[in-house]
This record gives sequence, structure tokens and C-alpha cells, in this order.
Amino acid sequence: MREIVLDTETTGLDITSGHRVIEIGCVELINRISTGKVFHRYLNPKRDVPYHSFKIHGISEKFLKDKPLFSEVAREFLEFISDDILVIHNAEFDVKFLNMELGMLNLEQISPDRVLDTLPLARKKFIGSPASLNALCKRFDISLEDRELHGALIDAQLLAKVYVELTGGLQTFLFDNDNDQDGTSTLVQHKARNLTRREHAPSDDEIDEHRKLLEKINNPLWKEYIE
Repeated sequence: MREIVLDTETTGLDITSGHRVIEIGCVELINRISTGKVFHRYLNPKRDVPYHSFKIHGISEKFLKDKPLFSEVAREFLEFISDDILVIHNAEFDVKFLNMELGMLNLEQISPDRVLDTLPLARKKFIGSPASLNALCKRFDISLEDRELHGALIDAQLLAKVYVELTGGLQTFLFDNDNDQDGTSTLVQHKARNLTRREHAPSDDEIDEHRKLLEKINNPLWKEYIE
């Protein structure tokens, strides 16, 4: 099953005031495992970036000046997300802005029925507790070392880890917990951690009982391989 964890940064909070998307970050999950495949673009909003927004994400108007317009990456973005489920924290905000941008281009908009919002999911699971991305990372002991400011890609990568924990976590005997920097997990061959090897040598009586049991089996399947 393919899912896309998505986050955006914007020039402000209100689309009716002319605010625009300035960064999109998407992380691909297959069966809740990050593949390392991402979609990440900074976008020129053709307007200023207010200082109060700059303090949140650190993305300046000067930095965005030579970046592509949303219209230049829109079809590539839609191709990446395809028709798969979008995992978003506080999805109403991101979807509102993306649909505004897509609507201006007369392109297909994101339907609410394909969006999984992790904010109500977290609030339901941890009633009365903080449910921000920061708070959830701390709850699940997910490192915030690389998150000095908000950023669409880093936040999507963090949310991918939070989402996995919110939905039951990974099988630790199948996956190495030492994730790569891009958030991917390394599949290992039945790697057991912190376990002491135990010997199970059978006694002479057990060997004798086992031999007697085998003698009672007529034409066993393994006979042709040991003769």
C-alpha cells in the first residue's frame, strides 16, 4: 500500500489575504515503510514573505526569488501523489492552500476522502495531551535535532515516523531502528537485538524418544533427501 506523507510551508495563514504555498515536502511510504523517495520543491509566491512567517520557517523572499512558480511544478506534484492516501498533520490547512493553488490552474483538487489527518488521530489516542508534531516526536522519542525551524520536507519526514508509531509501530525484529538520515528503515534478516544466545542441546533420553517417533512414520517426505 502506497501512502504519501505531506507538509507545506506558506507565506501566511489565510488564503483570502493572498497568501501562497512556498514549500512542498512529500515522503513516499510503502506498507508504512519510507522508501526514501521524496518530492520537495521551494516555490516563488510572487509576493512578500511577512516577517512573522519568516520567523517560523526561515524562508525569505530573497531565497525564493529564483525558485519555480507553483504552476511550473503542479503536474509533477500531482503525478507524485497520484491517487494515493495523503497523510497530513492538521490536514485542513495544507489541503486548503494546495486546493487554492490547484484551483487557480484549473487542475484536479485534493478530495477530503483521500486524506488521513494525524492530528485528530493523535488527539483521540492521547486525550488531553499536546498533539503538535513536536509534542508527538518527543512522546515517541523521535529526534528533533535537525528541526531548528519548520520545514516542509523535514516535517514530512518526522511525521512519517510519528504516523508509524500512531498506527502501531514496526516489527522490531524485522527492522533496524537506526534509521538513515532520510528517514528510511533498513530491513534486516531476523535481527534480534540485546538477546543472549541460549543453547538447547537435547538429552540422551530426548534423542532416543525422537528416534522412536521417527521410526513410526512411514515414507517420510525428508527420506529421499538423506538417503
